[in-house]
Amino acid sequence: MSRMVLLGLPATVVFCVCAFSQDATTPRELRNYSTIHCIGIEWDISGDNDHDASCTVAYRANGQDTWKKALPLFRIDYQWWYAEEKAKDRSNMFAGSILFLRPDTTYEVKLELWDPDGGAATEILQVRTRLIPTLPQGGRTWHVIAGNGGGTGSTEDPFRGLAAAQAAAGPADIVLLHAGQYGVFTFDKSGTPAKYIVWRHFGDEDAVFNHIKVAASHIWLEGLTLNRGQQSNGLRAIGNPADVVIKRNHFSGLHYSILLSPDSRNWYIADNVIVGDNDPLTKGTAAMSGEGVELNHSSGHVVCHNCISCVADGISYPGENVDIFSNDIFDVSDDGLEPDYAYANVRMWGNRISNFQYAGLSFQPMRCGPWYFIRNQVIGRGQIFKFRVQDRFLLANNTFVRWGSIGDRMHHILTSISRNNLYISVGTGEPVWVAIDCKQPQYCLPNNYQPNWMTDVDYDGFDWGTAKQAFRWENRKNFADLSSFAQAIGIEEHGIRVRKEEIFEQFNLPMEPAHLALQYLTLKPGCNAIDAGVVLPNINEDFEGFAPDLGAYEFGTPLSNYGPRPPG
Repeated sequence: MSRMVLLGLPATVVFCVCAFSQDATTPRELRNYSTIHCIGIEWDISGDNDHDASCTVAYRANGQDTWKKALPLFRIDYQWWYAEEKAKDRSNMFAGSILFLRPDTTYEVKLELWDPDGGAATEILQVRTRLIPTLPQGGRTWHVIAGNGGGTGSTEDPFRGLAAAQAAAGPADIVLLHAGQYGVFTFDKSGTPAKYIVWRHFGDEDAVFNHIKVAASHIWLEGLTLNRGQQSNGLRAIGNPADVVIKRNHFSGLHYSILLSPDSRNWYIADNVIVGDNDPLTKGTAAMSGEGVELNHSSGHVVCHNCISCVADGISYPGENVDIFSNDIFDVSDDGLEPDYAYANVRMWGNRISNFQYAGLSFQPMRCGPWYFIRNQVIGRGQIFKFRVQDRFLLANNTFVRWGSIGDRMHHILTSISRNNLYISVGTGEPVWVAIDCKQPQYCLPNNYQPNWMTDVDYDGFDWGTAKQAFRWENRKNFADLSSFAQAIGIEEHGIRVRKEEIFEQFNLPMEPAHLALQYLTLKPGCNAIDAGVVLPNINEDFEGFAPDLGAYEFGTPLSNYGPRPPG
């Protein structure tokens, strides 16, 4: 992967560096980037072998007087077996994100790095978020029908075939596709920034494709239907297309519905309906390939408000600086979200993941962190987490529900910040968390089962149902309750026990694994999960009541809108 470029030069830089030992910190290269709603930071350092340096973050929109706090940057010191295979050295740095920002807005970002052993620096950056893609104005409108050439592109005399339409179309033009079978086509003519070439369904019967290749930048595809023909893949990127909008399309029966190239950049994939060819109700758990959205290790994308089902993995393989939010992912034969091999600042929030067969969230592997999981609802028969190789990550205000233990490698949570989550075990009598012996050295860190400088795990809610043991650690140490576990391991000192039948307004899960209707596990008035959380700056400051609630749904706020939004 290529190194991300700076979006803006520092407005202010102040250094005071007195670094004479390996425990002191010397700041190095600083990188920043953005999406529509987020800003990401990576700040390389040398030194700080004892990991006691810190870097605080404040931000404000240009013109505002008051600085707002964000979470401090994560201290990254990548130590896993995968480090020697990395294409670039990101093993020693601070990294993190500012989330939930206004689109198309310039922000000042203030970073203050300090190490008690020596070394300090302050930088103020100017970074602009990207705009939400909008249809261009001022271009021409063309009409096209299926065919083999001819036509003038007017309403009365439409182009016959996409090749004729593409030859005529230019930046800011809108091409309206009328009903018909368009087969296989390559879009290889680019628009310009903010002046897309728009290919949009006219609004009559379906405009149907068997396969689309995207080999151009600044194009917009909306309202098209892709059905499986001789091609098993639906839409595929070729080369390095950037700033492509894939919106309100319908994909049916395809093995890979949307497949990007490694050099794709800054796509907006939103409000699509994807129904793949891996129905777990008929194929069980055998189908481990076939993705809804395969990002193929590419970066800068926004993937939001899609409905994805009957695939192996819902959304897979981001690179860095990718936002994945408000998607409805269900009936998948492998993983709901599979950000495997991603670098820093992959942010996943407000997704509903249901009826997965293998894992809800996959860490196989992380190339470095941090990753963000915020306000996701994850329910299925598979493990919530596929922990293999992981670095720093945030788990905040998620609702995790599984038959049996949440996972059997839960010692991997010791590299996280975990706050305000609900961990709910249903049936089987298994402990809510299990940490098995780490028998594969490439997946293990020193002191694998003990908290370390990466660990910040507290203020979560747990329901172990009827299990006699609440937690099992190192596959040998059993704990009957939360307090004994917290005292012995040194985490979850302020965690609480919850009971599913007492905290949820509706809880319709049977005791044995089954296919579920899609759920909203909202909280019941007066339950002990309300106001039981803690505030995380820039993450959950908009809470109701006295403190944030536990889980994905803040009591008294509107329900999340998963999947495609109403047109308009």
